[in-house]
Amino acid sequence: MASDSKGPTVSGVAVSFAIWTFIIICLRLFSRVFVIQRMGIDDYLIVVACLTSWAFSAVTVVSVEKGMGDHLEEMDPNNMETYALAVWLSSLFYLSTLGFIKSSVCLFYTRLGDRILTRLSIIMLCVIIAQASSFVLTAAFQCRPIEKAWNVAEPGKCVNINIFYLANAALNILTDVLTYSLPLQVIWKLQVPMKQKAALAFILCVGLFACISSIIRITYIPAMLSDPDATWVISEPMYWSVIEINVGIFAACMPSFKAIASRFQPRLIGEYSSGRGYAYSGNSDAKKDAGFAKIRGNNMQMGPLRPDRGEVDSVIGTQIGRDRSYRSPSPSP
Repeated sequence: MASDSKGPTVSGVAVSFAIWTFIIICLRLFSRVFVIQRMGIDDYLIVVACLTSWAFSAVTVVSVEKGMGDHLEEMDPNNMETYALAVWLSSLFYLSTLGFIKSSVCLFYTRLGDRILTRLSIIMLCVIIAQASSFVLTAAFQCRPIEKAWNVAEPGKCVNINIFYLANAALNILTDVLTYSLPLQVIWKLQVPMKQKAALAFILCVGLFACISSIIRITYIPAMLSDPDATWVISEPMYWSVIEINVGIFAACMPSFKAIASRFQPRLIGEYSSGRGYAYSGNSDAKKDAGFAKIRGNNMQMGPLRPDRGEVDSVIGTQIGRDRSYRSPSPSP
């Protein structure tokens, strides 16, 4: 490895974020299993996203060992095929991880109890599944035969991978913005102080920070596709890809952290102390329509409509429920 190699930076970013994501997913699982005591499909999807992100980090480290970050002229020719295979695998893990993350986020939105948000989330989920599936399949079968993707000596042909990478990056930014901004219309309608709206927006829309990584990454792609020093110029977009998916995982897990804070440090987030709960005013139809979890001291009681909405209270469900109750007419005596 040359003295000016970018490889150590790429490996350092990959390993550091893999450790960070391990801590994040452990906190989410602790929240779901021990605090809320219920797992949803979105939880399983984010676990799968973590596994594929770790696989992405692993093949990234392998690609560094085989020459990524070094100038092409300094690369050992015997490592070329293994390097190309690692890069090919990394594209599959990267694209699938993004799909799992955004699918998990959309499924989480469906448990917040707002009908419009639920419908939009389901539509967005279908878009993400279609996008992720098509991109993963295109990356996997970009060459015929498949082996030609990492073995240039293999006879065959490949698709124009330059167009594919640019289209993928642009559409990924678009779906990021659409996915992470979905709950904004729900938050905007809440009858709460602006500070609370801002806090809720930050919790639910922190995934927009992943868009920043995507935008930075896309600025490196033209050079990566045109510069003949391929092993050198790929370094920056590679570690920005690592940052992007791990920030996305953090964003998907962040709402779960409030459940832990509610249990162990309730005063930090203004929860009621033991023996007091969130009170719903208004008629019984308004209460049923809310369908949100209630907290009675340290015990969580589920709303009547959807017993799987335990995590809703950990983010905005209770607040939306209270907001609806405030706007509901009081029953006649």
